[in-house]
Amino acid sequence: MKNYLQNSLRALFVCACVFFSLPILAEQVEIDGIAYNLVSKAQEATVVARADGKYTGSVEIPASVVHEGVTYAVTTIGKKAFYECKDMTSVAMPNSILTIENNAFYGCRALTSVSVPNSVTSIGYAFYGCTSLTSITIPDSVTSIGKDAFSGCSSLTSVTIPDGVTSIGDSAFSGCSSLTSVTIGDGVTSIGSYAFYGCSSLTSVTIPDSVTSIGYDAFSYCTSLRTVTIPKEKGDV
Repeated sequence: MKNYLQNSLRALFVCACVFFSLPILAEQVEIDGIAYNLVSKAQEATVVARADGKYTGSVEIPASVVHEGVTYAVTTIGKKAFYECKDMTSVAMPNSILTIENNAFYGCRALTSVSVPNSVTSIGYAFYGCTSLTSITIPDSVTSIGKDAFSGCSSLTSVTIPDGVTSIGDSAFSGCSSLTSVTIGDGVTSIGSYAFYGCSSLTSVTIPDSVTSIGYDAFSYCTSLRTVTIPKEKGDV
């Protein structure tokens, strides 16, 4: 009998742990043509992929949405939210956005420009293959540019990495074959492997004193690169 009670209590404890460890369930709704996952407890909304098709044309994301009388702050562009939306030409993001998740804008081939809100602190694997993207505004709030963040953005012509950024991830700008100008901020301490691999139009680059490491092949196949200013030996470039 004692063992039975111990086993029952143990099973009850395990069930309680499982219950309380379950993720917060989100309700998916569509409001004014944009799909969201709504988390009632946090009163936050994540932009997600539409169930009935792709986003097209110009998309303007609001700072908040109202559903059944409750206001939700739009804080996240979710994973694959605009994945391969080949006919989406522009997107406006509010300053309520805190996170842009991986593959959020993957393969948005008609997207020509993006202004990242100054509330975002990191850019991950988000804009891979946006082949029409000619300009990107990275705000001072961003502290890291992740792996493959802008890889394959073959129409991107210039980029300014603000002083707040401390790391440029592996292959972050690889294959940006139209990139002619890059300004690396004084806060950057590391440049990842293949970060600017294949940037064949890049003619010069200045590495700031703050950089302590440069990854393997960071500037390989930059066939137009004529001038590289490196304050001291940093690594294999």
